[in-house]
Amino acid sequence: MKTISIGDTHGLDVLTTINNIVYKYDKVIFVGDYVDSFYIDDVVIRQNLLDIIEFKRANPDKVVLLLGNHDVQYLLGYAKHGCSGYRPSMTYYLHSIFKDNIKLFQLAYQIKDTIWTHAGIHEGWYRFRFKPFTEEFPELTLAEQLNIAFSREYDAIFDVGYRRGGMYDIGGPLWCDANELKSSPVRGYNQIVGHTHIDYIQKMNLHNKELTFIDVLPHRENTEVELAETLFYYTER
Repeated sequence: MKTISIGDTHGLDVLTTINNIVYKYDKVIFVGDYVDSFYIDDVVIRQNLLDIIEFKRANPDKVVLLLGNHDVQYLLGYAKHGCSGYRPSMTYYLHSIFKDNIKLFQLAYQIKDTIWTHAGIHEGWYRFRFKPFTEEFPELTLAEQLNIAFSREYDAIFDVGYRRGGMYDIGGPLWCDANELKSSPVRGYNQIVGHTHIDYIQKMNLHNKELTFIDVLPHRENTEVELAETLFYYTER
């Protein structure tokens, strides 16, 4: 199965590029954070989010929309899930958009032993914070367990680690910092994640599995130029 993964868009127009290449792939996977930017205005952010949602509606089996921490703060409330770049002026509109279209979004996606989340799954977080939840659903995949946990607002899903200003040793799949994840990714899975901005796509091998960081879209400059295909991550699973 050929996949293309898109890092955190934060209001950018990515569909101009993706529409030209979507026919090549079986799955188009967005890893979340469609909103909040220090450089793009409210109207553009809102419209680009709506365009991505319509893209999903037009391609329901091909497009996967994951949620990021910036999206969840509008869906579930800033007080519990606040992020930098939060826009009070957009609270009502973005909450309505995410709530009305929540069935189009999910927390995790999995193909065989490869799993996509916004920020990644740390072995320690999985073992000590999430494994008790999984025991209720032993027959399900890890992605399915994570999606159910999110739908139930299971507390551990929203853990924020010390590196991101939180109270936990390690963040959950919406908040795990890259340095946390590199120290001990959950065993047995290849992971593809966004969340921590980097200059270029990075891949590393740990415990005989791949860990790939794809949050490389231009968040600080050149936000109006057409994006190059090289900013997306291609795999065949």
